[in-house]
Amino acid sequence: MKKQFHIILITVMVLSFIGHLLLYPGLPDTIPTHWGFDGTVDGYGPKYMDLVLAALPLFIYVVLLIVPRIDPRSASYAKHRPAYQAFVTAITLFLIILSWGSVLAVKGFDIDISQVTIIAIGILMLLMGNYLPQIRSNYTFGIKTPWTIENEWVWRKTHQAGGIVFCVIGIVMIAAAFLRFLMVPSFILVMAGSVWLYIYSWLLYKKVKNSGDDSQSRED
Repeated sequence: MKKQFHIILITVMVLSFIGHLLLYPGLPDTIPTHWGFDGTVDGYGPKYMDLVLAALPLFIYVVLLIVPRIDPRSASYAKHRPAYQAFVTAITLFLIILSWGSVLAVKGFDIDISQVTIIAIGILMLLMGNYLPQIRSNYTFGIKTPWTIENEWVWRKTHQAGGIVFCVIGIVMIAAAFLRFLMVPSFILVMAGSVWLYIYSWLLYKKVKNSGDDSQSRED
């Protein structure tokens, strides 16, 4: 990943953490940490959880930087660098946004954190759906089933289908943030989509084995 990419993300994370530190002394001993689908707070935690949530983006960021170096198929990351960089950026920003939920609630801002979270997840799903077809075979990033890991053609076809599934899920989740009656169907769709992609990869692998066409085992 480019140096500028690292500098920008790290700067955003550091500024966010500094903001949490400045506001930390004024927080009550107990802060809201979880919101229900209706937007009301249904979970609380100790004050220090604010700093934990503030530091989480940096921790996850470091983990995501290490992953390409230790993956046995690390060479694949050079081929799908834009997709992985977009994923790292989206996850980092997503966690930064979530880290401010407790502070904003304590400060009296009338923000539906559950709605913001669902919209953010929907956007993340749309982003991933757009980039999934670009992801090359590896052990830690993408749709990993025994059959996609085993066969390059199965990996590629599954991720092409997964791109469509993720985009549909993303659109439904964003709609669900405003139309609450779609909330349960959206989560059912997530589960159904995951199961379908798992089965689809198995069916593709079975097709390859039954056809005996070894050319489908190689990446184009």
